[in-house]
Amino acid sequence: YTLSLHDALRSARERAEKKRQDYLDVPKKTNLGDSATIKRIMDDAVIQVVLDESHMGLNYQEDSALSNLKLVVGFAGVGASLVSHVYPAPFPKNWFVLLLCCAWYFLMSGLLQLILSFCELESILLVHGLTPDRPGLNFSSHMPRFQEMYTLGITPLPKGSLGLASAPKFRPMPESTEVATSADGSQKQWPVNLFFDEEGTFAEEAFIADVRAFIQAYHSKKRQ
Repeated sequence: YTLSLHDALRSARERAEKKRQDYLDVPKKTNLGDSATIKRIMDDAVIQVVLDESHMGLNYQEDSALSNLKLVVGFAGVGASLVSHVYPAPFPKNWFVLLLCCAWYFLMSGLLQLILSFCELESILLVHGLTPDRPGLNFSSHMPRFQEMYTLGITPLPKGSLGLASAPKFRPMPESTEVATSADGSQKQWPVNLFFDEEGTFAEEAFIADVRAFIQAYHSKKRQ
């Protein structure tokens, strides 16, 4: 049993390493004037290193409870439109059912918008703590349109993703023109031209190494 468990763990690490290498082998390139795509590419790299299960990764587990809640709310809204179509009565006899379905759909849409606008804000990833006695973490990023500074922030998630509304909020540090770290070590800022060449090719491994070092430094500072 011990041998088979060891083999299973080794096999899992090998699969994670192959997945990481396959991800890095795909070159990523974009138009340098498209700040939204640049931010999305950098966000994806952050998510990759945080969730990476290989020996080079941080091996966090995503907290998907809030995502699941959004799916439930979304399907509930879609369900209202389904009910309005299959209800066994012709218009105008079904006007009251149509009214309720429309009201329910707009209620669910409004709830989703509230979650996006007042809870998630600039969050890109919610994770569980590495151990049960540690709080989860909220990884957020900030890069205004037509700007060249990318800011990554980490805030604690004491009650998990469903408690995001009451968790500490990410407030981007003042914009600089060079690499900078906040005084409490929870935010770091990079000029994007450090990781994109003149043709728009992304130096992904260099950025991932910087992100990994930043997160490890954050943990070291919190343990002090």
